[in-house]
Amino acid sequence: MTSTLPKKDPSSDERPGAGAAALHSGTSNLRRLLAGNVRQSGIVIAFVAIVALFAVLTGGVSLSPGNITNIVLQYSYILVLAIGMVIVIVGGHIDLSVGSVVALTGAVAAVLVIGGGLPWWVGVVAAVGVGVLVGVWHGFWVA
Repeated sequence: MTSTLPKKDPSSDERPGAGAAALHSGTSNLRRLLAGNVRQSGIVIAFVAIVALFAVLTGGVSLSPGNITNIVLQYSYILVLAIGMVIVIVGGHIDLSVGSVVALTGAVAAVLVIGGGLPWWVGVVAAVGVGVLVGVWHGFWVA
């Protein structure tokens, strides 16, 4: 069986130690990237620090597959909201009012369904309606 790889030309201009220089260059680029974007990479650094802290404090249980599955299942609605917020935060257009709007819409739905004895779908429609109204109000003042 013959090889289809091209033969290496011994007269090529590849320098000895070029791989080590490239590796060092990549490391210095990473350092420069992190140092130059401390504000943007601060969230990532804080997240890694928090995960490492809890991994040490719980003896690694916080990073077990069962725990990660439980977190995803129990907080899936927050994760959906967080995915949208990550896009906004990464873009540099931070809007922290989302949490208060979620709390307001949840409170409206709870008052109607639990306090008022209305069907669940009325609470959902009311929550979406309140969310749209607050969004229009914010959009009017921002735009």
